[in-house]
Amino acid sequence: MHTEDLEIYSEYILDTVSDNVKKYREEKGFTQMQLALEIGMSGGAYLGRAELRKKNHHFNIRHIAKISKVLEIEIEDLFKKDTHR
Repeated sequence: MHTEDLEIYSEYILDTVSDNVKKYREEKGFTQMQLALEIGMSGGAYLGRAELRKKNHHFNIRHIAKISKVLEIEIEDLFKKDTHR
């Protein structure tokens, strides 16, 4: 697989996770600040940037693990593309 293809795929995964974090966060009624504090962040700014993928911010595996527990969802659901949107 070419480096360019790997970059495209990794960006797709990062975008999918960000979209799903926002979707599940909103479904559970959490604000960005509430979720950020629940997973041990000091404020909601980074979480907001990661949801929007602003300036290439993204969630790391530790964030993803904590978010899945706080939102009471299976971790793999954060990696699934929502085809109904």
